[in-house]
Amino acid sequence: MIKHNAENERIKRKYFIFLKEAKRQNERSVDAVAKAISRFECYTKYRDFKAFHFEQAVGFKNYLAKQENQQTGKKLSKATLNSTLGQLKAFFQWLAMQSGYKSRISYTDTEYFNLSEKEVRIATARRVTAVPTFE
Repeated sequence: MIKHNAENERIKRKYFIFLKEAKRQNERSVDAVAKAISRFECYTKYRDFKAFHFEQAVGFKNYLAKQENQQTGKKLSKATLNSTLGQLKAFFQWLAMQSGYKSRISYTDTEYFNLSEKEVRIATARRVTAVPTFE
């Protein structure tokens, strides 16, 4: 079984440098993006990014919603789904502007990485935290 795709690795490295230098993101943020892309690559069995189709995004969304958190054993939270899909959407939008990928990846196909509006509201809701009182 293939564990990586050389062409994908080159373009991912270029994207990580772009995030770090141009977008001024720190190492932890870049690592989170790397994990999101890795999850997507595992789902697609390391197919070339040039073969991206919107059905992969839809299928990955469904696949990710069924995954369990390794620490708690529960389904992944909506916040995790939202951040992972947002990072992938940003990556494929950037990829759609790169030479060699412009004609193969449609910018509008990246919109399939969005969650429903209801799920986004759940993911971004502010939770009330209990704080100690003066008494």
